[in-house]
Order: sequence, then C-alpha cells, then structure tokens
Amino acid sequence: MPSWLPSSTSAGIFGSALALVVAHMVTSAVRNVFLCPIPRPVPGPWLAKLTSKWMTCVELSGARATTINKLHERYGPVAQLGSNEVSFKSPDCVRAIYGTGTTCVKPPAYDAFGKKGMFQMQDPAEHRARQKQIAHVFAPRSLLEMESLIQDVTAQLVEALRKRAGTAVDSLHWTRMAALDNAGEILLGKSFDAVKGDGQVPLYVHHLDNAYLSLALYANFPILYKILESLPIPSLRQFLSSKEYVYEYGDNAMKECISRFGRESKRQTIITRMISGDPYKGTAPLSDDIISLEVSNAVFAATDTTGNAMSYALYRMASHPDWQAKLRDEIRSSGSKAAGYPFQTLQALPILHGVMNETLRLHPPAPASLPRMTTRNGCEIGGMYFPGKTLVSMQAYTTNRHPNCFPEPEAFKPDRWIANGTITAGSSEQRDMSLSWGKGTRSCLGQHMAVMELKIMLARVVDDFEVTLESLKTHDDMKTTDHFTLIPKGGRCGLVFSPAV
Repeated sequence: MPSWLPSSTSAGIFGSALALVVAHMVTSAVRNVFLCPIPRPVPGPWLAKLTSKWMTCVELSGARATTINKLHERYGPVAQLGSNEVSFKSPDCVRAIYGTGTTCVKPPAYDAFGKKGMFQMQDPAEHRARQKQIAHVFAPRSLLEMESLIQDVTAQLVEALRKRAGTAVDSLHWTRMAALDNAGEILLGKSFDAVKGDGQVPLYVHHLDNAYLSLALYANFPILYKILESLPIPSLRQFLSSKEYVYEYGDNAMKECISRFGRESKRQTIITRMISGDPYKGTAPLSDDIISLEVSNAVFAATDTTGNAMSYALYRMASHPDWQAKLRDEIRSSGSKAAGYPFQTLQALPILHGVMNETLRLHPPAPASLPRMTTRNGCEIGGMYFPGKTLVSMQAYTTNRHPNCFPEPEAFKPDRWIANGTITAGSSEQRDMSLSWGKGTRSCLGQHMAVMELKIMLARVVDDFEVTLESLKTHDDMKTTDHFTLIPKGGRCGLVFSPAV
C-alpha cells in the first residue's frame, strides 16, 4: 500500500470524525427546519431554511446586497435569509426596526467591526450616553469651522487632476486619497499627505485594507482566525495585526496633537474638540483612551465610504453629460468660485443637491443589511410576530430602489430631489426609505462631514474639468460589490479630466 494512503486505524478515525461532522450538519439542518423561529408565511430559498452559512459565502463573494435585492424581487417585501434571519423592504417596517423607540438592538455580530466604540455598542443606554458626549463635534455648526481643511485638501485634489488632464485617471484612487486626507486633518489633526503622494499609497492605507480583510475573516471564521494567529509566520501575523496598527496610529496621532497644541487648543478639528469637551454644554471630555478609539474607528468609517461615493458621483457625471453641464452652469452662476466655493453657498444649490442625493440613492456607501436583533419579548414587524434573538434588517441597496417610492428606480434622475427649481427632501415615504446614512438614533454620525466633503469636491472638480469615461469598460468596473461598504467591482474608476470651457 502506498505510504501516502492512511492506515486502517487512521482511516477509521478520519471516517468517524467525518461522520460526526456530517451528522452535526444534518442535525442542525433538521433542527433549523422544524424548530425555526421564523413565522411560516415568510418565504425564502430552501437553503435559508436549513442554514445561515450560505449567506456567509454570498458575503465573501461581495454579492450580499445584490443577492438580497434579487430575493425581494422574487419573494416580495419579506424574505428569509437564514434559520433566524429575515430581510424586509416595506416602508411600514422601517420604524419598527430602526425608529426611535424600537426594541430591536444591534446584534453581537458588530463586535467583529474593530474595537468597541460607539458604532459597535449594543446597549442603547450605553450608546446614548456616548453619543451625547461626541455628537457636538460632528454637528453642522462645528463642521463649518473646519471647512477650510476640506477646501485645502480639495484644492490639492484639483491640482493633482490638472497635472493629469487629458489622460486616463483612476479617479477612485484620487477620491479615496482625498477622503483619507480629510479624515486625517479633521479626525486625527494631521493629513496623511496622500493626495500629495503623486500616486503613491501611504503605508496606513495598506494596513487599513488588510484590517478590513482580517476583521471579515474574524467575523466569519473565528476558529480559523485563532488558528492562523498562532502560526509562526511573520507575514501572516503582520496581516492579522493590521487593525492594531490602525488603532496605534490613532493613539499616537492623539498624543502628538496634545503635545503640539495642548488640551485647550483653539485649533478647529474633531480630535481637538473631543479633547477639550463641549464648551456649549459644559460637558467634560472623554478619556484619552476612548478618544483615540473613537477617532480611529471614525477614520475606518470615513475613508472608503466618502472616497467611493465621490468616485460614483464623478462616474455619474461622466455617464450623464447633460446633468454635468447643468451642474457646471449652476456652480458658475452662483458665483461660488470667486468666494472660494463656501459650503453654505453650495448647500443651497438645487442641482448639486439633486446630483449628490441621487448618487447616494443608487450607490449608498453602506448598501447591505443593517442587522438588528429582537430582544427577549420579540416584536411585531410588518404584521408578523418575531420571537427574541431573531435577526431582522433592511438594506439601503433595496429600499433606495423601492419602485413605489422611486419610480424608474434604476434611472439616474437628480430632479427627484428638485421641486420648482428648489431643493426638496422628497416625500415622507422617500425619506423613510432612504437608508444611505442608516436610520434613527444609530444613523451615521459623520454624515454631515461626508456631505460637506462630497459637495465641495464635486463642485470644484466639475467647475474646473469636463469629466468623461476612459472607455466603456468603466461601466463594468463600476458595477456594485460590497463588503459592508460599497466597492466598485473593478477596483478602479477610469475617467478623463479635461479643462472645462
């Protein structure tokens, strides 16, 4: 018998172990079918009745948002995703899951999203207390005092594009670097100088990318993650420790900020505001450890979401030259250039508002499910009762495309958000179903910062450049994939920036 074949003893042990694994899988599947807490009327694929693991494979492929959207197209307003997980798409379910007063909470799965900060908190009271201590630094009034930082980074972005005018450019790289520099300036007190890097990517970005991957690995395969952690392979250990680099960078940036500017600095950044507390309410500052944790988590959240959204906005302008021309005319007619493109002026422009809202509707920064968990007594959603510990969710990719709220849902129509030449927030149902920034008390705390960045960048770039597609391949590259955040399928956005006349 060849030496590589197992002996009869080891084969017997292997066979027994395999039989136990198969038996466990079968038992779990049978239990899920007959003891499933999901109400019988809820439709869904047969795999969802057996196990939740099939959705893990879908997630890893980057197709969670599009797959769930197809499930709703097939099964209707409610679809089962797993043995204890359900997705909804009806307007009357939004408030039950995410609204003020909901009994649903964030599930333990959020523990995998880095160290425990406000975003990861599951206890509503704990989150509410932290939010009261932090919210003032992200308020529109506070952010206006930091606008000059965004304007400076945007000027650098425009200059980088001017140097490459008339040639194909990966705009995704540049918008992501600009978002990173904005996050560095506003959240950490210093720029990464990524836009000035002449196409080079800062070391921080490599660690940031690896941190996303390692966190996804931990979330989906915790046992495998622990095994890999124990292996004496330097490159593997460096990969798995990337998230620690990100948090260590944030901690060092905070210490440097205190060393350079003191604890009572007049410098207008989020980190200096956190260090000094809220002067309007007399709120004491958070501890240094909590501040470094929260700003590090915020850089995680702010970089890819804003950078990708900006790239999609430019892609839409290249794909719809009629709207690009209308936007350029509006910006030039406003006289904003002579004043330095002040955000308060840009904020009042209807076409800019419509273009950005429609971009975020079609390409929400976090398109996939925002899961919540029913508490012990369960709750009623969409006329059905769901027992405790049921995972319930809606996703922006689907709600933002609800045909009853947004006719011609796949069409890019900025005029949805314009009425009689003025800005409109849309109907009550459109507002309810717009989940681009989340919903309720757990909505994105940094949304005002992101909107300021996006509108300033888009206005200045479109005013200076005519944006066109590199080739038709750009359409394929910009198809949606998601790993919680939206990621273009091709990993790039090929555009050409030519001087606008």
